[in-house]
Amino acid sequence: MSESARYSRWQAVLEAGRRLERVLRAWGPLLLAVVAVIYYGQYYRSGLNLGGEGGTTAVIAMRMMEGWVPIKDTFLGYNVLWFWPVAWLFELTGPNYVALRIYFFVLCWVAAVLAFLIVRRVTGRGWYAFGVGVLVVLIPGMIFRNYMGLLPLLNAWALLPAFVFEARRPGMRWAWFAVAGLALGVTFLVRVEVGNLMLVIYGGLALLYPLAVRGELWRRAWRGGAGLVLCLAVAVAAQMPFYADAQRRGYARDFVEQYTVFWSNLLYYARKEMAPRAAAAPVPEAGPYVRVRSKPLPKNWRELQAAEMARREQAERHTRPRQGLRDVFRQESLEAAVFIVILHLPVLVAGVMVLVAGLGLLGAIFTANAARKEAALVVLVTTGCALTLFPQYFFFRPDTPHLSEFMVPFLVAMACASFYAVRSARASRAWAWRVGCGALVLLCVASEALYFWHSYPKESAGTIAAARRRGTEMVGSNGVNVLLKAREAERLQGLHDVIVRYSDPKEWVVTFPYSPTINFMTNRPSYLHNLYVDNATASKNFPRVTIADIEKRRPAVIVIDQRDINDTEFSRFRNWARPVYDYVRTRYQLVAQFGENEVFVRPDKLPPAG
Repeated sequence: MSESARYSRWQAVLEAGRRLERVLRAWGPLLLAVVAVIYYGQYYRSGLNLGGEGGTTAVIAMRMMEGWVPIKDTFLGYNVLWFWPVAWLFELTGPNYVALRIYFFVLCWVAAVLAFLIVRRVTGRGWYAFGVGVLVVLIPGMIFRNYMGLLPLLNAWALLPAFVFEARRPGMRWAWFAVAGLALGVTFLVRVEVGNLMLVIYGGLALLYPLAVRGELWRRAWRGGAGLVLCLAVAVAAQMPFYADAQRRGYARDFVEQYTVFWSNLLYYARKEMAPRAAAAPVPEAGPYVRVRSKPLPKNWRELQAAEMARREQAERHTRPRQGLRDVFRQESLEAAVFIVILHLPVLVAGVMVLVAGLGLLGAIFTANAARKEAALVVLVTTGCALTLFPQYFFFRPDTPHLSEFMVPFLVAMACASFYAVRSARASRAWAWRVGCGALVLLCVASEALYFWHSYPKESAGTIAAARRRGTEMVGSNGVNVLLKAREAERLQGLHDVIVRYSDPKEWVVTFPYSPTINFMTNRPSYLHNLYVDNATASKNFPRVTIADIEKRRPAVIVIDQRDINDTEFSRFRNWARPVYDYVRTRYQLVAQFGENEVFVRPDKLPPAG
């Protein structure tokens, strides 16, 4: 082949690449929709988790449709906009489990589109933005909680053009201030604690907005302050229709208290976090084992005591135990060791990104370099928005499902930081800076690669792993028409049929400690104010109140799940709620057991003997 022919072929390849780039830049969201439909279409009916958030959301949405007063009649846990869209969906489709799943898969696609738009605006690269969007589609986070990955991206998408990027037209910035305020308002209406943490980012951006631009300090200070006021005004205005509804239905005070209690709770948990360190050792020689055992102390009694103290401390914090990095080498499998690494790696990655971007921001302010300031703020804003989800996964629920929520916006932050690191390394002649930028990129790539390797095979991260070996149909009420593994389908179909057989549609069916999907798939109501309870969240008077409610309400069926809900033996219901369990066993008849779910029926619902 001649030199000219090789050149022509190379030019054709480059032109094809440029055309593909233009297509991806222009049509990325639509192409992501195609990818999402193909991908999610393969498992949108796969799986049914009795203790999943989908059951809670569906049951609470049905209660709100029936006129139950939020917060007062039914505990929400989240704010009202988590549930109202589902109630509105059910108004159109009727209560339908498959429709609920599709709704959350649509939210997954919206999150991918926001990721694409942010990365495209920051980098100008369509292929890079599309790749990030595809990764979000592939691992969207735990299904039925996809608001969580979406909210930080929504705020970052609105904040960047409002406070960071230079506007092409002056009036557009004010429009983006309003959009950012609406994003903040929606965030508060879905998750109050995330909205409160976002307030810190909004305030910080307003303070930084005037800096690093020569000759415009006071004009930009006025604009930044007015922009923040507009953001807050729009955010407050977004609350007003829901506050008016709360006033009309008599729960306005409870509605407002959601917004004010966050900071007191934050201080409480901060004190709890610091208290054990202050009260730690010296450990008394006469430990608890001396008082309860007459045998000599075991050699590892200090370790046993420390483990017990840690267990109690975690229970008081309503969390699962989180293993430290020193536990990596004690794991029996590579998968378990990698999980500990990816649980802690974002702390290092985010710390490096914030440190480097923070130093870059300081340098940009002192040198009045607007371009450097913009790059630093992009990294700080995307990372900060992602970190609003950090406390929940790291301190309260250190598991794959909650980590997967955090990684959706954090992937975008790492993509933006990596782009700026590569660009900075190319522009710099200092080899040490180039090495540092390369190390940051490698750190981000390693974090995402290890996370993908661990999480993609897990359905708890919202992936197609849910479809694995699930081809047997299980049918219940409220549109529960799902595909399960053969044994799984047999067990859940049997559970459904037994409950339906021994209860009428209007009779109470209660589940402990947390299986709201049972109520939804059998179309049987529950009187429980809070559908969730475990050994960490139960009040001291839980046994007394629960037994009194059973005596008063006389539920037709009680289902007790004996799983170790917090990964400890004590967290099985029969252990931490022994008085309730004994009461149910003596007053109700155990008629069936499906896996760890025990089905108790009120005696008068049983057919006469003989």
